[in-house]
Amino acid sequence: MMRIHRLATAALSALLCGQLLVRPAAAEDGQGIITSRRSLGIVFIGGSLFLTKQGFDFRSEADDLYEKYKKAGTAEEADRLYTRTNNRDVKSQVSWALAAAFALSGTRLLLAKGDSSKRMAKGVAAPGSKPGFSLEPQIEPQRVGFHLKRRFF
Repeated sequence: MMRIHRLATAALSALLCGQLLVRPAAAEDGQGIITSRRSLGIVFIGGSLFLTKQGFDFRSEADDLYEKYKKAGTAEEADRLYTRTNNRDVKSQVSWALAAAFALSGTRLLLAKGDSSKRMAKGVAAPGSKPGFSLEPQIEPQRVGFHLKRRFF
C-alpha cells in the first residue's frame, strides 16, 4: 500500500515538474492561465498535501510505538521505544508545520496577479509604493530581527 502512495506521489511530482518546464508561449508572456508563478504555487500545494500525509503517517507510527512502550518488559526496551516514539512525534509536528508553510506560500503564489519579476528587473517600484521607511525581516544564523530601510522612490 505504501508503495502505491509513493508511486502516485512520484507521478504527480513528475507531472507538475513537466508543467513547469513545458509551458505554452502565452504563459511566458503572462497572458495564460497557468503561469510559472501559478505552477510553482501548485507544486507548493502538492508538497503541502504530501507533508500532511507524512505527518499523519508519523503520528500513527508514534501511537503504535507508544502502545508497545506501555507494554515493554524491560527498562532498556522501554527507553528505546520511548525515544523512537518521541522521534516520530517530533517528525509529525515538523511535517505539519512545513505543510502549513508550503500551503500558505502556494496559495499566495496561486492568487498573485501580475509578474513582479519584470518590474524588479527594470528597477520599477511596485504600484502604490511611496517613498518612506519599511520594516523588513532579517534572518541570520542564531538571530532573527528586522531591518529599518528607507525607500527613496
